[in-house]
Amino acid sequence: MQVKKLPVEQAVGHILLHNHLGSDGRRILRKGHRLPDEALSALQAVGTTHVYTAILEPDDVAENEAAGRIGQLLTSTELRASTASTGRVNLIANISGVLKINIDTLHAFNENFGITLAVVPNNTVVTPKTMVGTIKIIPYAVPQRQLQAVEQLIRTNSNLIAINPFVMRRAVLIVTGSAAGQTKVRQSFTPALRERLTTYGVTITAGPSVPEDETSISRALQTVLDSGADMVLIAGETSITDVDDITPRAIRAVGGHLVHYGMPVEPGNLMLLARHGNIPIVGLPGCARSKKFNVVDMVLPRLAAGEQLTRRELVAMGHGGLLK
Repeated sequence: MQVKKLPVEQAVGHILLHNHLGSDGRRILRKGHRLPDEALSALQAVGTTHVYTAILEPDDVAENEAAGRIGQLLTSTELRASTASTGRVNLIANISGVLKINIDTLHAFNENFGITLAVVPNNTVVTPKTMVGTIKIIPYAVPQRQLQAVEQLIRTNSNLIAINPFVMRRAVLIVTGSAAGQTKVRQSFTPALRERLTTYGVTITAGPSVPEDETSISRALQTVLDSGADMVLIAGETSITDVDDITPRAIRAVGGHLVHYGMPVEPGNLMLLARHGNIPIVGLPGCARSKKFNVVDMVLPRLAAGEQLTRRELVAMGHGGLLK
């Protein structure tokens, strides 16, 4: 694409680079549109003799066609693309789940001058009709070879943008504490947890209430695991304070293994994630009682979407982990 200043008579049929105003200050011609013959008199009436235009080369692809082609490549059962307008195509979620962005591929995509993709942050919880990204072609056209390079990047990296659907259906809450405190613990944790989990399509079920001792907790865990729960949540009168505390010991006693304890997230440092086979076991920190965004909002949706979170992924949450 070439940018040229042309006499208005020679600019007919070419794309205007700027808006043009009439004598009353109102716009008479919009940028991005081809100058029509009938507009010459209006420009001459306000004394305009030259205009800046974009002149497309034979191998250029116009902005809407280019954005539309990229949008179609990024569509799937999970995502749809809007109709291209002014070089822009929006990407809209079709399903509920966790948005997954290949950040390295996104950076490579945006290295291409004039072709951009902006997305909401990786691991954002989305629902149908949520706009998750927008493609924008900056100039009025891009060279065919450059567009083809971007298309090849998308084909080679099919995981540039995707949505992991929620797959879990039932979580069970085990409560630990003194006989006097168990009811209070359950009542304080359940409302916020239910609100969150409902968003992920997960039903929370009341599990056993047991004393804070290793044998009682391990028995409760085994009962819940045998019941077919997709996820086990443990809330205590006292939060877990060490990897060898009572609850981690009970998890090991039933054959579970600790993924990580001690999150680099505030609020939420005292969260524990363990696993028994494919079933996640979450030792909840006190902040899980709150409906304000905290560590459980960073972890539970990804578990509900079937992610097998690793210690490395949990440790990485320290970047952006200061939530207050």
